Amino acid sequence: MVMTKSPDSVISGHNHKYLDVDKINKSLDKVTTDGAAYAEVRLVAYTDYSATIRDRKLERAIPGQEIGATIRVLADGAWGVHSTTDIASLEQQMGPTLKLAQSVAARRSSNDRPISLAEVPIIEDSLHWKPKKDVRNTDLADRLELMNLLSDSASGHENVVSVTCGWHDEHIHTEFLSSEGMNRTWSFQRSLINGMVTARDGSDVVSYRTRFGGEGGLELIESCDINQLGIDAKTSALRLLKAERAPSGKLPLIADRDLTGVYIHEALGHPCEADLVAAGDSCLDGKLGQKIGSDIVTVIDDPTIRGGYGSHPIDDEGLDTTEKLLIKNGVLTEYLNHRETAAHFDIKPNAGARAQDGLHHPLVRMSNTLIHGGTHTDLDELVEDLEYGVYACGSRGGQVDTGRGSFQFAAQEAWLIENGEITAPLKDVSVSGLTLQILNNVDGLTKESKLAAPGFCGKGQTVPVGDGGPIMRISEALVG
Repeated sequence: MVMTKSPDSVISGHNHKYLDVDKINKSLDKVTTDGAAYAEVRLVAYTDYSATIRDRKLERAIPGQEIGATIRVLADGAWGVHSTTDIASLEQQMGPTLKLAQSVAARRSSNDRPISLAEVPIIEDSLHWKPKKDVRNTDLADRLELMNLLSDSASGHENVVSVTCGWHDEHIHTEFLSSEGMNRTWSFQRSLINGMVTARDGSDVVSYRTRFGGEGGLELIESCDINQLGIDAKTSALRLLKAERAPSGKLPLIADRDLTGVYIHEALGHPCEADLVAAGDSCLDGKLGQKIGSDIVTVIDDPTIRGGYGSHPIDDEGLDTTEKLLIKNGVLTEYLNHRETAAHFDIKPNAGARAQDGLHHPLVRMSNTLIHGGTHTDLDELVEDLEYGVYACGSRGGQVDTGRGSFQFAAQEAWLIENGEITAPLKDVSVSGLTLQILNNVDGLTKESKLAAPGFCGKGQTVPVGDGGPIMRISEALVG
């Protein structure tokens, strides 16, 4: 059955169409007649702009355009995939992609399970998340004005030796056709501004990174208090110059919403990805329906949040995006999946397919991943019960073993907690542990849950993501 979106959910008419629908559909029909179980064409057209300034001097300003398309053909339980920037050759490449799938299937070992796809609604529509201020109509001068404001507010101190600011915006237009009759077009925009403050005191050199962005046009960046963003970054960098080394050992830990989001994304979100579960590389394998965390922990992944950096209206298999309830009151309730893994586990597809661009095939990926809020009013209420501990903020990166369920993160900055009060600033703070152990040690969450700083996730491909939550208290974590 073909479903058509109601008119009030569709904004159309401001995007150029690249695919010849009739010709592509004929080639899709032919390839299925010739033996394919399924075939699709997904085209992505990017228009983007990147710029960098260092100490108010423009270092680079690069407008870009890219059009790429990927054909996927499923035959005899195996994929054939072909990616190209030559859009005119798509119909001619359908047959060779079928032969590739058949060749892969012929070489499949007896231990490899044939691929099948879960059934989904067939939809024909166009859906465009239209920004208030289209980035394609934004001048370099407008971008530089905001970048210079960030640079100026982060400068102006004798210990600040350099401020670097970056900008990236993009318009993403996607067209999707399948042999099942799916015919969808969608578009949206993302905007991002970031900065790095470097400070020096004698031989001590520190840096602090800040960023703001999400789904939307220029209006999104203009909604941010850029001046305060720069002041806060400068203040943090200068504070790191005076900070003490962190204590080490098993301690109570409070994580700000940035670090909370990174933990939920890296340590929990990746093990929830059904392709990793199917590959035996997840500590959550076989745990659907089981208690894996504290009663107060509820986790969602939601690409429909307008303004989130991982937001998108339709996934890269043509499915409407939806909120996914990964954990409810400590119980694992759902894996992130795409059609292949949904069929593998015999579960409902939840539109978790994302590709880096038109030249990559879709993988199971996160979007905006958050913990729900709890009952504590604010940070002070979480701190007042602790005799000794650490309050850690932000992330400088880390590493995760999804199979073993272990992680290690480095915080951007931190504070010592003594006798129910936040006291001395700390630096070089790392947090490590076992994912499920930490999840069970969560004993406090502030009421307000929201997305933190935007980020990027690498898993063979790079995609924009959002994460966050409330401020989170963990009764015991390994701090070093």
